[in-house]
Amino acid sequence: MNKKAIGILGGMGPEASGYLYKLLIDLSIKHFGAKNNDDFPEVIIHSIPVPDFISSNKKRGEALQMLLERVKQLNKLNISCLSIACNTAHVLLDDLRKNSDVPFVSMIDEVVEIVNDSNHKTVGLLGTPSTIRYQLYQKALEANEISTIIPNTKQIKILERVIRNVLAGKLLKQDTQMLTKIADTLKEKGVEGIILGCTELPLVFPSRYSLPVYNSVEILALALLRRYYK
Repeated sequence: MNKKAIGILGGMGPEASGYLYKLLIDLSIKHFGAKNNDDFPEVIIHSIPVPDFISSNKKRGEALQMLLERVKQLNKLNISCLSIACNTAHVLLDDLRKNSDVPFVSMIDEVVEIVNDSNHKTVGLLGTPSTIRYQLYQKALEANEISTIIPNTKQIKILERVIRNVLAGKLLKQDTQMLTKIADTLKEKGVEGIILGCTELPLVFPSRYSLPVYNSVEILALALLRRYYK
């Protein structure tokens, strides 16, 4: 098999990037019949320690410059497509695309496409304060005539705390319980599914929930593998 590699801008945060890589392995086996070493995709992950912009916009410019430099480096390699292992960082996607000859696969677009195919008209969104504030999902969903219900201000602060715990390697049972409570309040408001719009959240959200759950990391992994194996 002589295929171009999958390129990933990761490190935002490292736990989620590791989870994406593990999914690429597991889903290659499950959906594409990978058995031997050369059946699996070549994956190049740039784990980049960009400054935090989970809740603040102050470091956005610095983060962009770091990511642009890595995009230039990855463009010199034998790569078929690029992706970002972070929902919030998609606020920089247009700038990165302008500086890349290699096409980007948007996690946001892939999730919205799956939601749209499910014929849901109202979904709940869990994510970082910045992802919610930038309306990355809300605008894309609205373009497909899908309404988004977001957590209230207090719940968004809880989400940030949970996400920061995962970044620090703390996978806490009480965080899972709090996420369930937030999802339940969105369910009471009539959502038909829940989008895990932060790459840390699938690591602590319950594996089973009463509504369809859209795991942005898994959806991105499958999208990348479909492009690789085709």
